[in-house]
Amino acid sequence: MAVSVQAASPVWESVLEHTKSAQDQNGEPLLWAVQLSSSLNSAGISLPSIDLAHLLVSHIFWDNHVPITWKFLEKAMTVNFVPPILVLAHLSTRVIPNRKFHPAAYRLYMELLRRHAFSLKSQIKGPNYQKIMKSIDDVLHLSQIFGVQVSEPGLLLVKFVFSIVWQLLDASLADEGLLELTPEKRSIWPTVAEDMEIDNADNFNEKRKEHHDVLYKGNTVMAIETIGEFLQNKATSRILFLAWRNMPSHGRNFIKQLRVLATKSMALRRTKHITPEALLNLTSDVHKVVSRKCKTISQQEFNADLGFGSLTTSSSQCHGTSLSARWLPIDLFLEDAMDGSQVAATGAVESLTGLVKALQAVNRKGHSEGPVPRLDTCLCMLLSITPLAVANIVEEEESELIDESDCSSIDQTKEKQALGKCCQGLVSSLQMLGDYEALLTPPQPVLSVANQAAAKAIMFFSGLTVGNGYYECVSINDMPMNCSGNMQHLIVEPCIARNLLDTSAMFGLAM
Repeated sequence: MAVSVQAASPVWESVLEHTKSAQDQNGEPLLWAVQLSSSLNSAGISLPSIDLAHLLVSHIFWDNHVPITWKFLEKAMTVNFVPPILVLAHLSTRVIPNRKFHPAAYRLYMELLRRHAFSLKSQIKGPNYQKIMKSIDDVLHLSQIFGVQVSEPGLLLVKFVFSIVWQLLDASLADEGLLELTPEKRSIWPTVAEDMEIDNADNFNEKRKEHHDVLYKGNTVMAIETIGEFLQNKATSRILFLAWRNMPSHGRNFIKQLRVLATKSMALRRTKHITPEALLNLTSDVHKVVSRKCKTISQQEFNADLGFGSLTTSSSQCHGTSLSARWLPIDLFLEDAMDGSQVAATGAVESLTGLVKALQAVNRKGHSEGPVPRLDTCLCMLLSITPLAVANIVEEEESELIDESDCSSIDQTKEKQALGKCCQGLVSSLQMLGDYEALLTPPQPVLSVANQAAAKAIMFFSGLTVGNGYYECVSINDMPMNCSGNMQHLIVEPCIARNLLDTSAMFGLAM
């Protein structure tokens, strides 16, 4: 949205006048923000504002590209007056193609990227999330570039993160003259502005040109380091893997370009936080992801299951992987919960319960692929907090059904069936785990407790229960046979402990 369009409204005219006045006076960004907040509140403008993001970014480029306006923009992002990821989308389309002539802007863009692109959880939970992602799609033309029309915000977020990293990659290759070495020999992104060469710019003296060249080369190093951060960060790397799995053709192209960077880039060898060897290892991991065989289904069946357009092309579809985007809030929540650096106002069980219930509302059909947590952050959550969250959901459903039965004439048979519906779904899900033996192998750190859980199942099957006091005084070494436990034992055991299942569930595990 252009400034001239927004300025037709008295509200946005006032915002522009206020910003220009503060700019001329080199005003304090915090004071500018306080006065702006008062003006927007009086006009009934809710924050964060998509229109304000359009207005501020359009104001800066390029007539007002001065330090103070960047400070205003950064303050607006920090206090959540504008959606940070939408601002980053706008900046990428303006800054990256002009990075040679405006290296300072490119440096500032990457600084903002590092500050705000790795805090996706708060932005996903923010107001107007769906509208924000739709606006990002319009700005970056994601649906056009990737060839698929998608309106689901989670899937748009996946494509947004992928696009940001890919833009940095192509820009870095172009800066070192390596784009010609890639199979496509060009970028799908507008990485170079037309008719914008430093040598032809007016009043561009030699000293200033030298300063720009130094900053320009330094930016290439910083861009590569930023790519490394995206590939190594737990949350964004998971999002990127979702993109590569769902868009294998684009994923393969990305791998090829990343390998060119890893083997040919001189700037990469000057970075401090990622090595060529590490980058090659990451490309190997990506190659495994995009080469994975996936079940192919018809476009009509796929759309019917999801309720929205496929993230993949009709020629290459991975059933269920697009649904992984819906698990992103839970995945990011688990990362934050285990991080320990923040104190949540709501307990982990309550938060996770709410997230699971939200997933229940949207996943009406088919099976959704769950989060792909890392052992060091999420395994104990799976074995402890998840059963508690499931218990909350079961209890709420049963309470509602009991209340309904008290006020209606529903016959007792239907009532009992309804009361058992949620638990039956849990039992069915746990039984299905047995079909994925390769996935149930316990990691080494929990092997001993998995074996203990298996031993408990065997003892129960033999008629020795925990209640008779025998199990507590017997070690694994005292067992008459080798008890080989797996993740299914560890999942069922806390479900029994939380009264989600009765002990008869152990029979299936012991056999």
